[in-house]
Amino acid sequence: MMTNDSHALRLAGLRLRTLISTQNADPELQHQQVIEFGSAVGVVSKNLAWVLLTSRHEFGLGPAMIWALRNKATALKLFTERNAGDLARRANFFDFKIEVFEITNNAVSGANAVRALPCAVPTKEISAADESFAVFILSGGAEITREHGVLAGEVCGLEVCRVVQETADSQVFESRLKIGVGTHDRETFQLLHGRTATVESLHKVVDEVSAKRVVGANPHPLNQLGRERLLRHLICASSHLVDAVSLQTVAPPMPRANLKDQVPCCAIGVSRTGQSLVVIFSIGIDPDVISFGADARHAIDAQADLIFVSPQRDIVPAIAQLANLLYTPARFVGCNLLDAPTRGRD
Repeated sequence: MMTNDSHALRLAGLRLRTLISTQNADPELQHQQVIEFGSAVGVVSKNLAWVLLTSRHEFGLGPAMIWALRNKATALKLFTERNAGDLARRANFFDFKIEVFEITNNAVSGANAVRALPCAVPTKEISAADESFAVFILSGGAEITREHGVLAGEVCGLEVCRVVQETADSQVFESRLKIGVGTHDRETFQLLHGRTATVESLHKVVDEVSAKRVVGANPHPLNQLGRERLLRHLICASSHLVDAVSLQTVAPPMPRANLKDQVPCCAIGVSRTGQSLVVIFSIGIDPDVISFGADARHAIDAQADLIFVSPQRDIVPAIAQLANLLYTPARFVGCNLLDAPTRGRD
């Protein structure tokens, strides 16, 4: 975030004013105060919000909408350098006038912006060579996940192994299973145990992780990562908590950039009435969770009911207001499974 008197804020404000000037906007806008919020700056005039994303572009739609609504805006013009097509796609799910513009930099005229068109959700198939490791992962006691071309193994929602592409001596890429939680842990595990993973090694990691990722366990790095995925794991095992007869994990609409990132995750299922479900799990107040969820439903099953599951404290009015703006309704389920008292120390 930028401080209100920072040089970065002044530059972002000037850039926003320049972009506004290219849109034949009301000249009075140039005299309005530019406000910084989160990873964006914005200005509102005559019920129209103009917002420039400065970072976290892929997660910028929700925060921009919340800021616009708080400032009594009835329409939003959003400028971004990245993920413009994704944001334009997500904007279409809301009953709120939103225009997304992609910033282009011209050596002669400087910054300019063009109206962004919605792009398709990215897809990537898992290769046959990677898929061949599925039986190995299951034999080691982990659960299979398939997300955007990556085959991995999870324990209670935490990734403990994944299939990666490595360059062999002949300069041909080969698939190899690596054990560990995250890139650095996988590399360390390989240095200590060799390049070839064994079922026994995977079993040991699975046992260690599963012992830590239980409700009520003392805080530990292994149970603080991917808490939204732990919540998904628990709800999939007790699907009646969301009025479903069955649930299973499914890939999100966009790939997760980093295992440490706190990003919502998804499941699909069937309700007790036979209706298909898309369920979104999140931990913490996430201004973009509604945009994420609407995108997930569109990518997975556009006719499904959409359910957001999170701790009750995270269902705040600003998030509920965005959900109410969806063309197709959604509902919330407050779930405090992860708030159980911790066990006494050994």
